[in-house]
Amino acid sequence: MSSLSMRIPSKLILLLFFCILSLFNNVHAQWIRAEVNHDVFMRDTYVNDSHVIMTLEKGHSLLALPIGGNDEYVRVWDYNSGKRGFVYGQYLTLYDSLQRVILKDTTAAGTLSRGGTTLHLENLNSEDVNIEMDQIPYSLQPYEEITLRLKKGYHGIWVSRDGAFPFWGGLNLADSAEYVLKVGSEEEVLTTDLEPIYSRSDTVKMEYHHVDTVNVTPKVKIDTARIVTNKHPQDLERAKSTIGIRGYIKLATIYDFNGLSDVDRFVPVEIPVGENRNTQDKGFYMGARQSRLGFSSNIKAKNGYLKIYVEGDFAGGATNKMYFRLRQAYAEYAYLTVGQTWTTFSNLEAIPLTVDREGPNSSVLIRQGMIRYEKKVGNSENEFGVALETPTVTFTDSVAVDQRQKFPDIASRYKVTFDKGHYQISGLFRVISYTDINTNNVSNTPGYGIMFSGKQYVQNKDNILYFQAVYGKGISRYVRAFRNYNMDAFVNTADNSIFIPKTAGGYLSLEHHWSNKFFSNITGGITWLQTAAWQAEDSYQRSYYGSFNSYWFAFDRMQLGAGYIYGVRRNKNGDSGYASRLQMYIRYDI
Repeated sequence: MSSLSMRIPSKLILLLFFCILSLFNNVHAQWIRAEVNHDVFMRDTYVNDSHVIMTLEKGHSLLALPIGGNDEYVRVWDYNSGKRGFVYGQYLTLYDSLQRVILKDTTAAGTLSRGGTTLHLENLNSEDVNIEMDQIPYSLQPYEEITLRLKKGYHGIWVSRDGAFPFWGGLNLADSAEYVLKVGSEEEVLTTDLEPIYSRSDTVKMEYHHVDTVNVTPKVKIDTARIVTNKHPQDLERAKSTIGIRGYIKLATIYDFNGLSDVDRFVPVEIPVGENRNTQDKGFYMGARQSRLGFSSNIKAKNGYLKIYVEGDFAGGATNKMYFRLRQAYAEYAYLTVGQTWTTFSNLEAIPLTVDREGPNSSVLIRQGMIRYEKKVGNSENEFGVALETPTVTFTDSVAVDQRQKFPDIASRYKVTFDKGHYQISGLFRVISYTDINTNNVSNTPGYGIMFSGKQYVQNKDNILYFQAVYGKGISRYVRAFRNYNMDAFVNTADNSIFIPKTAGGYLSLEHHWSNKFFSNITGGITWLQTAAWQAEDSYQRSYYGSFNSYWFAFDRMQLGAGYIYGVRRNKNGDSGYASRLQMYIRYDI
């Protein structure tokens, strides 16, 4: 019997041991440290002709879970890239199991007046960290802290991050106690540190005297108490946090075959209609005015982090001018966002990447001031948000209007997330106030908007469908095609009555990833604006947009994009004009 057992491979014994262990454990299945002993493909299922996720070279370290495959394949997790799949079991060498660690502390028992345990989870990493407590997942952004109320006793924990060796085990927490669990990393290995928090009150009385002098030369001394300083009450005395710098250098290059004068954006509203529509504004342009610069900071507060972000670019003014302008400036604390950023009515994840920074002309994109409340719903990944936003209204240029609106816009959204993507429904309500310049009578007309959008994987994650449909009244400035073109409302000069048009539009975009560094997409869309009977026959009524784009991510900080864009404008009387453009950009991230 002993001689027979000696002939059983040690690898098979290890596999059997952990398979049996997983049947009797109600915690995470046991991952085993492994190494690739032969170049092999990682596939998305344990079928020979299934999709290849990535290539693993000989000597590559990863984690293996010898459960849930078949006789040939073993489930693996490449913790460096975060990708999971299946590989041939014969090309893996299994080592030891991932060590389980139990963290325990009872010294803080009874320090809280209430029962139960308060646990603060703090991410000390500069990247996102995933934490599972009792199989409930929590995602912590860099330097984020969240607070949990738990029962006393044992709690299972699993901590992971792409590019780092994971941590798993348990916490044994005392009753009526408070703890902080800090998640850090050492040499790409995740670490945890459990510390008790003792509640007590201290009274400190301090007195100090200080005389400060500066030696300018060996013969001269200046008493700093005599130096005069001038400071406005709103000025900052000193920096209160460290600052992170982000941004990129972007060189945009275009060649217009016909039709458009704006070299910075492709906007079908601007397409000329008439005899000269195919001869105007041909030519080449190159510029870096789309380069951006942003500053961010995470400031630790009592119950989390205060996140500050300020961003600008050099695309202010006309094309031949490069004024620095403010794009975003906002603060986030818990569920609250205050400042200027993308409207709550939009869905940024449903917008495809295009070489032209304007994107699909029917997309909902505008940055403005707001106070927004947004959070995930329950224990799901679904999101709900509502905001009060800037009520700026832009009337037609035919009548000079300079009027502050009486009520803020109210925007909201609800996003449903699932394995293959997400859907979002957005709503907008606003009141447009207009003062008759002849009678000074004020009229208040309601405006509204509704949008359905989303992103969905088709068959697998190499094919992505983006879509959006929007409809409303008095919401033209929220739609990309009409932003800055004064189409929220029109005034009939005959009787000074106000006309608020309805707006509709939508787009579809299909994206295909040829490899990890190269992908393409094709996008088509339409936008429509209601016209009144009294408006001129050459008034804009609808436009069409189409583009084909390809991107190459040569390395981590470099992007190269190239695309062809085609657009059509059609007026109220049926006349139309078209424009086409070949565009490319090269971008280097800071």
